Amino acid sequence: MNLPIYSHLQKLKEENRTPFHMPGHKRKTSGLFHDIEAMDITEIDGYDNLHDPRGIIRQSMDEMKKIYGTRESWYLVNGTTVGILASVSAICQPGDKIIIGRNCHKSVYNIIRLLHLRAFYLFPSENENYDILEDFGEKERKNLKEILEQNGNIKAVLITSPTYEGVVSDIAALKEILKPYNIPLIVDEAHGAHFMFHEYFPESAVKCGADLVIQSTHKTLPSFTQTAVLHLCSDCIPSERIQEMLAIYETSSPSYILMASAEYGIMYMHNYPEKVGEYVDNLQIFRGKCGQLKHIHLLSEKDLACFDYDKGKLVFCVKNTEMDGKKLFQILLSEYNLELEMVTCSYGIAMTSVCDEKEDFDYLFDALYEIDLNLDKSERNKDFLAEKSADEKEKHRNINNTWNFSIEKKLESWEALEREKEEITLTQAEGRICGDYILLYPPGIPLLIPGEKIVKEIVENLSFYLYNGYNVLGMKKDIISVLKEKNR
Repeated sequence: MNLPIYSHLQKLKEENRTPFHMPGHKRKTSGLFHDIEAMDITEIDGYDNLHDPRGIIRQSMDEMKKIYGTRESWYLVNGTTVGILASVSAICQPGDKIIIGRNCHKSVYNIIRLLHLRAFYLFPSENENYDILEDFGEKERKNLKEILEQNGNIKAVLITSPTYEGVVSDIAALKEILKPYNIPLIVDEAHGAHFMFHEYFPESAVKCGADLVIQSTHKTLPSFTQTAVLHLCSDCIPSERIQEMLAIYETSSPSYILMASAEYGIMYMHNYPEKVGEYVDNLQIFRGKCGQLKHIHLLSEKDLACFDYDKGKLVFCVKNTEMDGKKLFQILLSEYNLELEMVTCSYGIAMTSVCDEKEDFDYLFDALYEIDLNLDKSERNKDFLAEKSADEKEKHRNINNTWNFSIEKKLESWEALEREKEEITLTQAEGRICGDYILLYPPGIPLLIPGEKIVKEIVENLSFYLYNGYNVLGMKKDIISVLKEKNR
């Protein structure tokens, strides 16, 4: 494999330099991290600089550009988050207008806040059978056209594709709408770093007309946590402008170990297609076997009205069974030592990668098969919930995780955050204006954004999440921040 960064780091041992520079471990300790420390350096002579790449980092980035077919590609050591911050900042000035998918990651809302942008929402379609947000289809593209026609001087459009659940939107169709307006399309493809490496997976936004694409190499490639890449796919903006913004938002001391790890993850996928092929074979076999399950349903593209679907995502739907996603998570972890990526009321998600082996897939299926059989036995007990108390019934209530109600934005997030706030109980919050970000983590998509009206349905959903022990960020138990009303 061509690994300019990693190969050069390996030479450190041979060079036998005495480091009177950072980091403080001096590559000398004999502790737990000795092997890692041996390659952990700062921007010393001959080892290039991520913020002004001319040597080994430039060579590695050039190789990455060839693989992806981009105008420029950058390694990121602060995750997809820094790629989103830099991309939007490179295009938008303070006070500009931007169109975003309402299901974007919180980092998108953070840059809206920092730049005081005016945000217009696109709402993805919903699949109520599985409580999953789908893609930006024909209806949403029509809404996009309406927003563009009614609001001049939109500077950028940003969507998430694929979603956490693997749903992929038609990037080419969205870009076609934007062409007459000369508006850049930014795609958060954090969960799609593997798309480029096998036809079994959807086509990457890099190849579908997006202008800027951000991918998390650590999510689906063999790379360390926090690694990501940013691709400039068109001439919508000078690469120097992106580099400038990365220098602002990204650490000035980027980790060479993380850069080398991202490099390795990409080059591994590119240089070992047979390993990627084995991974795809394992996925196909596993998906075929899951057809034997009677109650737990493995989501597929046939279940969704979306443009495309990432079959590397394993979404196990348990809606209308006696358990919710959290219960499935707990059983898999406590009884089988299997840990899912995330859960909602209606499903659990297993992340896969080229590093998952056949034995791993076999064990996961065997565990699901046993759980599924136990669900079958339990269903023989008529009126399973009939004798349960009201509290116990609440634990089994499957709510809709999607936006089956109208989200009403009263203020921009940054306007709301500057207003005076007060804390009240959730039961008192209906009709009030939210004063803080409320989200489940993962996936980090806000359920409520500062400035949005708190409607009845969101109160009910938040009550359910809190009651059942979900990780709700932005609230202190059942206390929620709202804007203070003038007459109070």
